[in-house]
Amino acid sequence: MEYNFLLLEDNKLSIKNSEKFLSLNHENLVNLKAEYSLISTYEIKGKNPFSSKVLELLKNNEVVINIEKVSSALKELEDNKIIAHLNRENFRKISFPIFVQSKYLKNYFKISGLKFELSSFLDNSNFKMIELDF
Repeated sequence: MEYNFLLLEDNKLSIKNSEKFLSLNHENLVNLKAEYSLISTYEIKGKNPFSSKVLELLKNNEVVINIEKVSSALKELEDNKIIAHLNRENFRKISFPIFVQSKYLKNYFKISGLKFELSSFLDNSNFKMIELDF
């Protein structure tokens, strides 16, 4: 399956074009030709990350975010003091890759001036979470 690959580094996105990465700008925004895009902090090689579960979720949602188990100990703080040790099995964190409908991504970039801030991106989208193994 064809998709747009965007690499996120220091809150800046680069788009993969012919085996090289170009800093995303207004001129190369037209390179987002595929229906779906993938945003990641690392290059994904090998198998296609768009599983049937991801594609099904993308039909009704603008964004599908990958979540994973929390690996660090979690503590509840009050007035800078630990008041409880939390069971990390009950928590998940946002991970990469993030899957998105390209038309939503283009609109987001136009509104944000090509700046990518994850919290703003998710706050303004209709998203679902999925836990994938990579």
